[in-house]
Amino acid sequence: MVKTWNLDDVSGMALEAPYTFYLPSPQLIAQLRPGDVVKLIFRCPVENDRNWSAERMWVEIVQISGNEFRGKLKNTPNYIPDLSFDQELVFSPQHIIQTQREDPVPHLAGRYAKKCFVTNRVLNDKMAVDYLSHEEIDEAGKSHDFSGWTLCAGDETDEYLDNEDNWHFVSLGLILNQDDRFRCLLDTPESKGKQFQWDVSLKSYQEIIDQ
Repeated sequence: MVKTWNLDDVSGMALEAPYTFYLPSPQLIAQLRPGDVVKLIFRCPVENDRNWSAERMWVEIVQISGNEFRGKLKNTPNYIPDLSFDQELVFSPQHIIQTQREDPVPHLAGRYAKKCFVTNRVLNDKMAVDYLSHEEIDEAGKSHDFSGWTLCAGDETDEYLDNEDNWHFVSLGLILNQDDRFRCLLDTPESKGKQFQWDVSLKSYQEIIDQ
């Protein structure tokens, strides 16, 4: 049978979306040993009733030689015809998307997973975040994993902001993938209860002081 699948090189995915796409750190990869289990993405264009284009499956490492890993598949594929449980395969660090070890290096995807309110102007029109505010979070907000942050392009009208269809509730990481210049504010505990506006001349965010 002709081989129908290949392994995704996931290293590029992390570069495109560093705040939402987690990859094991090089330090964690260096800790892997035979017997460890890692997850890989198996890409396969074969038609199937689920309309899948890939499967994420666990592989047990049986041998490591430099950057070459040999392992055995520990899942039963749903639709890939030439893969089976316990089948041996060769892969490299750039194919590993997950492990069962704790990563010694904190990752951005987990750090900015909490949600924010953001307008269509930022999320869909890809405008920069020129205005943002940070409010105290009540119990309802905590239960929905709300970060307390609201992000806007800064040119939205009151009528626009009053229309709930112009708002989304998404992870901070998703917006940081588009525009991360406001990240410095997210890491400042003193930002709570404050509003900020981007100052073009100073090229920085300035706190808005109510007169």
